[in-house]
Amino acid sequence: MKLIILFFAFFCSLAFAQVHIEKVTDKGKILEIKIKGSGFGEKSLPIFYDKVGLAYENGVANNNYDSFSPDQLLTKQDVMGNALSPWSNLYGVIYIRDDISLRRGRHTGKFYNGFGVKVNLQNPRVYPRSGTQQESKKVYISWWFRQQNETRNYFQFELSNIDAEFNPKEGDEFSVDAGEHWTGITTIYGRVIAYYPATKILHANYYGQYNTNRLTGNRLTLNASNKSATLAVNTRGPGSNKYIRVWESDGTEGTFRSSWTNTEVYQADFRRVQRSNVVPREWNHLEYFADQDKKYVKTKVNGVVDAEGYYTLPSDIAGHSPTIGLIGQDGTQTEMHQEIWMDDIYLDGSFKRIVLGNAPKYADVTHEEVQFFSSWTDTEIKFSPYYGSLDRKLPAYIYIFSEDDVPNSEGIAFESPPKMD
Repeated sequence: MKLIILFFAFFCSLAFAQVHIEKVTDKGKILEIKIKGSGFGEKSLPIFYDKVGLAYENGVANNNYDSFSPDQLLTKQDVMGNALSPWSNLYGVIYIRDDISLRRGRHTGKFYNGFGVKVNLQNPRVYPRSGTQQESKKVYISWWFRQQNETRNYFQFELSNIDAEFNPKEGDEFSVDAGEHWTGITTIYGRVIAYYPATKILHANYYGQYNTNRLTGNRLTLNASNKSATLAVNTRGPGSNKYIRVWESDGTEGTFRSSWTNTEVYQADFRRVQRSNVVPREWNHLEYFADQDKKYVKTKVNGVVDAEGYYTLPSDIAGHSPTIGLIGQDGTQTEMHQEIWMDDIYLDGSFKRIVLGNAPKYADVTHEEVQFFSSWTDTEIKFSPYYGSLDRKLPAYIYIFSEDDVPNSEGIAFESPPKMD
């Protein structure tokens, strides 16, 4: 039996009047939330939302990948050769997985799993680079991303003077005696990625190091075994590894052509050196914003502004809208060892959105989940709560973002206590 329960909350920070919440429940589970009030403005449904298996295109469900097995490899035929595919192209080895141990939360499902540093999905069919039915000057993109290895401080070294029984394995921690330095830091720490005894090549991360000046010629010592080797010759550096390209049209001169890499964010003449804090071996929430009218670009990692700024060069083609050119990883150093995971890819032509956050004040929110809404009018917003990887032992709160990416400062409470469903 379904039951509608009425809750009230006061909400003034975005010039909204008092709002109240209606919940449609079934056996204690919240099926739908209606936020009633005024001043929400009119909003169309999200353009694209890929939950992996199930995708929504302008609000219409696309079940094309839903029948795929939990460990199915996506082929060119599945994507390029299939007009029902939500994506029009891909690069590299990408699987659709449903491994519970690797899901980002108990309330999530299938996810994409790719191997290599050049592996990505390209061009949503519903919102193509070739032109959109209605041009939008804005784009908002949200997705969850996990990478096995950090790419910014990833170096390959040929070793020499190797101790007997020096046999590092992936995940082994080590230290490097880097000598005296003006910073006072004489020891550099790191993590092994792979080792090839036949060629004496070591792949590893060196924490906080973005060049090899303090590494080459020094001794590396494994923490567990105390065995050592000399970092003799640097054979390859980290290179550029893009998380996303946001393009319109074919990316030629005068079009919008933006990228977010492991070391910088750029669009036209805006370039920001930014070593984004995308934590390896953990799920990270990445967000990209662009406004062509204001010539403005912003990125966020786990809710924290990562890079932000303005460009001046013309970057707008009539009839085209900024959209996902590719998403995943697009690296230049293809010999790197890398594995990536992606989930819940959301794209819209507006910064307006609803999220669930894990704190009653937005200033204290450390985890948020973007919500897919079923309708949005000036007086009512309807959505089914999606908790993702929120901790269900704690309450969740509703936040509504304005067109300027500003949320209500006080969250709207809608559950007490939270349900462990």
